Amino acid sequence: MSLARGAARGAAWSFATMLAERSFGFIILGLLLRVVPAPIVGLIAIASAISDLTRIVANSGAGEQVQASPGDRAVEAGAFWSQLLTSLLFMAGLWAATPWIAHLYGQPLLVPILYIMGLNVVITSFIVVPSARLLSQFRFRTVGLISMGSTICGGLIALPFAYAGHGVAALVGQRMAGSVYYLVVSTIITRWHPPRPPSLAVLRAGFRFSWPLMQAAFVDYIAFTGYVMLVGLRMPVDRLGEFRIAQRLVEVIQEIAFLPARKVFMPVFVAVRDDPERRYETARQMLDLLSMVIFFVSAVCGAAARPIVLLMFGPRWEAAVPVFAVITLMAPATALYSSLNPLLTSVGRMRLVSRYAWLNAATIAAAVWFAAPYGLHTLAWALAGRGIVAVGLFILGLRQGLDHPTGPILRLLLLPVLALAAARLAGWAALAAWPGLGLAAQLGLGGGVAAISFTLVTLLLAPRRMITMTTKLHGALLGRAGA
Repeated sequence: MSLARGAARGAAWSFATMLAERSFGFIILGLLLRVVPAPIVGLIAIASAISDLTRIVANSGAGEQVQASPGDRAVEAGAFWSQLLTSLLFMAGLWAATPWIAHLYGQPLLVPILYIMGLNVVITSFIVVPSARLLSQFRFRTVGLISMGSTICGGLIALPFAYAGHGVAALVGQRMAGSVYYLVVSTIITRWHPPRPPSLAVLRAGFRFSWPLMQAAFVDYIAFTGYVMLVGLRMPVDRLGEFRIAQRLVEVIQEIAFLPARKVFMPVFVAVRDDPERRYETARQMLDLLSMVIFFVSAVCGAAARPIVLLMFGPRWEAAVPVFAVITLMAPATALYSSLNPLLTSVGRMRLVSRYAWLNAATIAAAVWFAAPYGLHTLAWALAGRGIVAVGLFILGLRQGLDHPTGPILRLLLLPVLALAAARLAGWAALAAWPGLGLAAQLGLGGGVAAISFTLVTLLLAPRRMITMTTKLHGALLGRAGA
């Protein structure tokens, strides 16, 4: 199988399974949030952000090590044991800090929640290597199906508790059940078991590889989700719950629109890392397709923000509508940044991975800290504006990773930007012209007009580019010669 075909099919399977998983997850989330109050949503948002930050940082690097050296069992052993020891230390640190964290937020209920969620830190260390094995073998369908099963399992556990009035237990149980399911199924499928502890030299090598990625994971999580912890310090917990709904919707959009492609980036960039010209051309083509997808999704969701939020979660979440509409503008910058980490990692530029991650998180943290006290709308626009500024940083990072001028890549973004603006304006104009429609009709009208407008703009302004992109993707998926 050619690299293009493997990448395209991997992304396609990832997208299909991700779409199915997130569709089911949306249904579960919508059912839960019709009975779980906003203050509980805000409380769990804080606890999830803190525990997930600890879990992700503690376990970063192992998967990348396995993917960068596929089939090397010594590397696997060093990756697993270095990450297991790190995760045990991080879990102990989280538990020790839990009373102080609860006092900082003025939420005593955070203590038992964080004690339970902290177990996920160690559980994840047993998941990383099996998942990395599957990804390095381009078995994206298997990974997606396991993840979908995890979502279904967590949802089935959560719903009975939520409708019995135990909102905290529902949301905590959902996360724990999903993690345990993923652990059991992934280890069975890969027939993986923890290897013997390696030598100290191998362990040290594992730590050296992981350390920059752990730093990057820390700041990446702050930039992607974890900044909700800062929001919780700057506004009431019920407002935080409303913000978290909008933020979570944007995360799901990002996960569906570009996470499947992001899973493909690392093995693809590893495959072409020794050929600079091929690496540049591969990055250019992948970013062209990725930008079209994420700008299209952002345009449609922004135009139909009100019916999306209210159909999903009910009228009591009306305050989240304008926040969601605005922060969907963050998605393009996040999508561009998502290609930077695997590109720099594949060519061994680990210090640059850390530096750009810190810059990304620092700008988001600054926007949150200064804007949150002025309300949800101000916060949303500050985050969207920060995303526009950050594009310049990420283009510079791509230049350093590709060793090639990135002006052509930057120019690729002009067309989807114009199409996004036109699509949003057209969608909003259509909804304003028919104000009395029901929510389902609003969704169809606003989203449909935005989708058609985006498509027409891209076809009218760059017909050859769109035809070439479609032809190459079609050929790669079907495995045609030359794809």
